[in-house]
Amino acid sequence: SLLQSNYRATMDFGRDMTKTPGIVAKSKIRLVDETHLGDDPLDRELCLKANEAAKELFFGNDYTASKQATDSIEDEETLKLIDCSLYNEQHLPPARRLIQPNDLVVVFESFNDLNFVYAKPNDIFSNRNGHFHHNDFIGKPYGCKIRSKDNEGLGFLYLLRPTPELWARSLPHRTQIVHELDASMITHYLEISPNMTVCESGTGSGAMSHVILRSIAPKGKLHTYEFNKMRVGKARKEFEGHGLGHLVQVHHRDVCGKKNLLAAQNGANSEEGMEQSAEDDALTDSTSTDL
Repeated sequence: SLLQSNYRATMDFGRDMTKTPGIVAKSKIRLVDETHLGDDPLDRELCLKANEAAKELFFGNDYTASKQATDSIEDEETLKLIDCSLYNEQHLPPARRLIQPNDLVVVFESFNDLNFVYAKPNDIFSNRNGHFHHNDFIGKPYGCKIRSKDNEGLGFLYLLRPTPELWARSLPHRTQIVHELDASMITHYLEISPNMTVCESGTGSGAMSHVILRSIAPKGKLHTYEFNKMRVGKARKEFEGHGLGHLVQVHHRDVCGKKNLLAAQNGANSEEGMEQSAEDDALTDSTSTDL
């Protein structure tokens, strides 16, 4: 099997975010002591006005309303939040330029013919254009052109960085899939955004799942449901192999409610057949159904 536990290939959006001080953190806006500039009355008044401006900047209309009401939001724990040094920018680390062992690589053979491999030392990828050694892939930059070892090197292919769109065009079809144009419209109309919790019914080949996962990264969660046990197992392996396991939970469940059918297939006490989880009752931000 191409997808084994030792594969650590990762799509870029599944990687951990890095934090760096941005414009906000470097502004050093914070609450200061009244004597920060000295004991002069004018300096003390300046510090008080600066603190008032910082509170309005952080709390906005809530702070203005609280000053006019009896309820105050100026408790000690809340005031500690008024410190811009606490708010670093989060962004993806620079994309890896070179292909590493076990990385997922999309193989571009022609416009209408894409495939994929996991770059494994000493393996060989073969197609009608010739034989291509994985050792020639490893250490090369994404987007490069590789010549075949036979046919006098006349055969060639391109090694592409995996994205949900390229994966949809190269994945092993287990079901009919949602292609990129429809997937983009679904994501738009469902207003899926980072850190959302999304439910998807009908995992299938996982093409739409990858699009959703990119949209909800870095801290979101996708709960995807599939009634076919074989497809559940393959989808789990693919998500883990692509470094996306922390963003998705694959449920073996018939969303139409035919639990008895699954119980009969897996045994009355089967954990998968009658799977229950706390997430079932949790609020979700969006739901996608493809049955």
